[in-house]
Amino acid sequence: MSRSLVWKRHPENPVFPAEPGTWRAAQTANPDLLRLGDTWYMYFRGQADGHDRIGVATISADRFDGINWDIRPEPIIDVGGPGTPDEVHALDPATVLVDGRVYLYYSAVSPTCSRSVCLATSDDGVRFEKHAGNPVMIGGGPEVVYRDGVFHLFYWKERAGTQGFELWTAHSDDGVQFEEWTGGAILSAGPEGAWDSRTVETPRIFREGDIYYMVYCGSDRFNDYPWDAGLAISRDLITWEKYGGNPIFSRGNEGVWDEGAIWFTTVEKVGDTYFMWYEGYGGGTARTEEYGTYLTQGRSQIGLATLQADCFYMEPT
Repeated sequence: MSRSLVWKRHPENPVFPAEPGTWRAAQTANPDLLRLGDTWYMYFRGQADGHDRIGVATISADRFDGINWDIRPEPIIDVGGPGTPDEVHALDPATVLVDGRVYLYYSAVSPTCSRSVCLATSDDGVRFEKHAGNPVMIGGGPEVVYRDGVFHLFYWKERAGTQGFELWTAHSDDGVQFEEWTGGAILSAGPEGAWDSRTVETPRIFREGDIYYMVYCGSDRFNDYPWDAGLAISRDLITWEKYGGNPIFSRGNEGVWDEGAIWFTTVEKVGDTYFMWYEGYGGGTARTEEYGTYLTQGRSQIGLATLQADCFYMEPT
């Protein structure tokens, strides 16, 4: 059984606003959710002083409402020193809990590489150690799923001979040494005229029963400024089928905080509610221009939308 998906934006958006005088003074973005014990952890990017860093907010499970979080005052992953893969930016966190250890994959930016995927690990979800052999993959915007003893890493790469991105995957037994899937991209841009005909990016994946849902962002005109989010469905994490009713979520109306573009649509069901945190961009000329008046008037911040339903799209088996 399939159903329609009608999301309701939270009236207090953005729920993770940029805050002057902090490590997230200019922007907040790239949400990723993880439960560790009786606590929810929200990893996200903050920007200040021209650098992106990764921080975390927490809330106990008995206080969870999706909106109110305790944000740590300092980032948990800072930029690296000269010559490191993340000396300019550390962003796009994606986490998974395996045998009590948190594996956090993130996009790294340096003067010599525009995007690579790096790894940091932690035993408590807060104090992280970067992997000495970073990066673990060339690409950006990672997502990770652990299934049957295997790490499945998803990331975008530039489309060959054209513009925009497509989504690839790699597999690892230890979370460090990855082998890229040899079958090519696992999610490609749509055909001419489709809403995602130029690019697909920023996948976020969750599971119900034996069904994996990927909520991803796409565009028919920009490489990295998507107006919409779509849904793809898989049972094996390799073969993905796009939902025929895409897109399922779009940027906000003209004049609101997310009027420009959206990314990293992160879904989790808690109780009878599906929560979707996402990065939204708006302000200045963001409605009509790619990034518009970047940072002087426009900025990214994290918002929340919810869906009331017994199941997401299909009855799980």
